[in-house]
Amino acid sequence: MNCEKITYYIEKGYLTELNLSEKMQIRLHRFICKGCRNYESDSATLNQILELLDKETNQKPTFTLEEKEEIKKALKAL
Repeated sequence: MNCEKITYYIEKGYLTELNLSEKMQIRLHRFICKGCRNYESDSATLNQILELLDKETNQKPTFTLEEKEEIKKALKAL
């Protein structure tokens, strides 16, 4: 399993319930990949911050197209 697929599953897990196979793939990959362990931790922190922001402002944060592209470039550089 590659890191791209694992990060996809990690993010998917915030939106829907993962099946047993997906959960196991994440666990096994995390065991050998420090980068994905760090990604999961950072992603969880970011999601918590966004949830708090949502509760405080009662609105979802939005990004411009330019901001989205910058985020994509930064993630690819990792």
